[in-house]
Amino acid sequence: MVITIVALNIRFDLAEFSIPADTPFRIVFDNQDAGVPHNVAIYDSGPGGSGLFKGEIFNGVKTVTYDVPGLPAGDHYFQCDVHPTMNGTVRAA
Repeated sequence: MVITIVALNIRFDLAEFSIPADTPFRIVFDNQDAGVPHNVAIYDSGPGGSGLFKGEIFNGVKTVTYDVPGLPAGDHYFQCDVHPTMNGTVRAA
């Protein structure tokens, strides 16, 4: 499974996405903010939760594909570690 997330104007284009539990997947992360660093990181709960995946931080404009390990069933939190107001929910079922 492949999920595409775009960062533009210090915002993600997705507030949530769903993936199958315990199944590796890919995130195609398209950072459209020229010269601005972003990443996608996934935590077991909200800010300050245990990290489940941390994607490389990189400056836009650039696209990177992350290989994400399977996540346990449940709702998880994703954010840009540089700009934590860029965040959302990953639903693994």
